[in-house]
Amino acid sequence: MFSKKKQKVDNSSSNNSPLKKTSQTPSIISEDVRMTGTLISQGEVQLDGRIDGDIKAEHLVIGSTGVVEGIVEAKSVVVKGKIIGTLNASEVKIQHTAHVNGDVLHDTLSIDAGAVIEGSLKQRFEKENVELINDKSKPSVSEVKVLLKEDDASGLSFTNKKAVEKK
Repeated sequence: MFSKKKQKVDNSSSNNSPLKKTSQTPSIISEDVRMTGTLISQGEVQLDGRIDGDIKAEHLVIGSTGVVEGIVEAKSVVVKGKIIGTLNASEVKIQHTAHVNGDVLHDTLSIDAGAVIEGSLKQRFEKENVELINDKSKPSVSEVKVLLKEDDASGLSFTNKKAVEKK
């Protein structure tokens, strides 16, 4: 007479679906927490504990007691603590209490006096703004070749055509 319908539970989307940012509250990992593994967050993470593994976050603040041993990838990172591994972020701020042991890949970088960095600093790829300059007043390649052939036999001297014409 009375029966409950069984509902299907879809477990396939739980592991493969992207995380969604649900609040503006930062995730806080306090001093007494030590984690092993990968931490992924779509929002801000405040790390005062230790993570042995990689971190991927939108914004990351590594407090003065925070330690990361692994790869850090974020849009922006403020380092007050210690990173042992590669740091890859658009905006990097390394404060005076920080110790970074590894490469730092960045778009913008600020380093306070007193910070310790053991590794290389590499600016990530910049957009190249290449513009074609089509200036009619400049001589063409063929004109430059002619000037070079007319010049000294050694080919090492150049003539300013306009200066020669004025004489």
